[in-house]
Amino acid sequence: MQNDFCDERGYYGRKGLPIPPVRTAIPELARLLEAARAAEIAVIYTRLVHDPSVSDVMQRHRILPAGWVADEPRLAPGSWGAEIIEELRPQPGDAVIDKADYSAFHQTGLESRLRRSGRRTLLLTGTTDYACVLHTAFDAFSSDFDVVVPRECVSGWYPELGRSALRMVELLLGRVMPLTEVLAELQA
Repeated sequence: MQNDFCDERGYYGRKGLPIPPVRTAIPELARLLEAARAAEIAVIYTRLVHDPSVSDVMQRHRILPAGWVADEPRLAPGSWGAEIIEELRPQPGDAVIDKADYSAFHQTGLESRLRRSGRRTLLLTGTTDYACVLHTAFDAFSSDFDVVVPRECVSGWYPELGRSALRMVELLLGRVMPLTEVLAELQA
């Protein structure tokens, strides 16, 4: 939930992608973050960054999807565009991990961090549901973590792809739950 994705002034807003669909999850994400912190559950943010000094997914492929071709910098390390949106900004004690790929597990140290903490169940949220969230869900499952996606806490530009991504999670990777059920579990 970074400025380049979620703000009209960000890269994708300036390129004409509609920002309201990716913002739909913000109020519910705020509720989930508050409940997770109250339950003393670790909150880990990931930020997609395109750092020219680090090989990212775009540099490792010869054949690129049309959507990957950028005509100006986006999600640059240290930029306003790469920062988490103000409404969901990290709090003291939250972790922030930068990633150069869709998956939060790819070359980030997240897996070893989770293993050291003894965590086995992950609540995955954010945008885009059919790319970063789904790829992270696949990698989490393949790494033997249990996956839960709170339905109202993910978003994307293409609702039909988002519905398909959540269906894949339900069929192959874990559970998609209404936020009310997730909040009830956290309170219990």
